[in-house]
Amino acid sequence: MKTVIVTIPEKEETFFLSLLQKFRFKSRVLSEKEKEEIATARWIEEGMNSEDVPLEKVYKHFRKHGDC
Repeated sequence: MKTVIVTIPEKEETFFLSLLQKFRFKSRVLSEKEKEEIATARWIEEGMNSEDVPLEKVYKHFRKHGDC
């Protein structure tokens, strides 16, 4: 089984959820917190795969999330 993440406009959410339900696909709407955690995990993975992470990218992340 595969997982697919799709970004849809909010006004179309009901349509897509009903479509997925009609075809008996499991669906789940991610919260803002979950989306932030995915982005942070990607950022960490990128840092683990490379020698350097630009300092400006670190500051931008912390400014956005209020940790700095």
